[in-house]
Amino acid sequence: MLPTDTYQALLVALTAAYLLGSFPTAVLVSRLRGVDIFSAGPGLAGATNVFRQVGPVEGIVVLLVDAAKGALAIGVAYRLGLSGDLLLLPALASVFGHWRPIFTRFRGGDGVATLVGITFALFPLYVLPSFAVAFVVGSLARLTGKPVPTLWGGVAGYGLLFLRLPASQESAPMVIGVVLLAMMVLAHGVIGHRRRRAA
Repeated sequence: MLPTDTYQALLVALTAAYLLGSFPTAVLVSRLRGVDIFSAGPGLAGATNVFRQVGPVEGIVVLLVDAAKGALAIGVAYRLGLSGDLLLLPALASVFGHWRPIFTRFRGGDGVATLVGITFALFPLYVLPSFAVAFVVGSLARLTGKPVPTLWGGVAGYGLLFLRLPASQESAPMVIGVVLLAMMVLAHGVIGHRRRRAA
């Protein structure tokens, strides 16, 4: 059983994380350029769609802000006194907020950038090597015509986090939780793209 004040802190952290995840960065940035991001490309409110349909600068802005949402959700949870495996819950809440944001009638994006921010906040030393691996594998997948290169890159990058677990000092449940969250985000993206193509 957790202390009552921990439950209260967790409730506040979950609410804050969901609201941060819900912040409609892609929608606001695209609207400034006269684009309805839900009607452009695959209709996702995410950095990749903004990059392709609005512009590279706007896409990078969305990427950075959406990543900051995930990192800030973890930061708020820390400030509220949460630590350890409990941080996985606000991490999940921020991703869910990006998937189903209350501010845009529950239409959102894949959550990849938010996941990146979460990973940076929890495992800052892991980010550069893992994302370098993800970039290389994703690029090779794109060049060889593999479907959904982001999926290949994501699996490689987060697979590296999992494989280094025996030699690291990280909490095993935390690492496994983040890897599972990454697989959820990647699966959500793949399923969403297939549904949109079939529609």
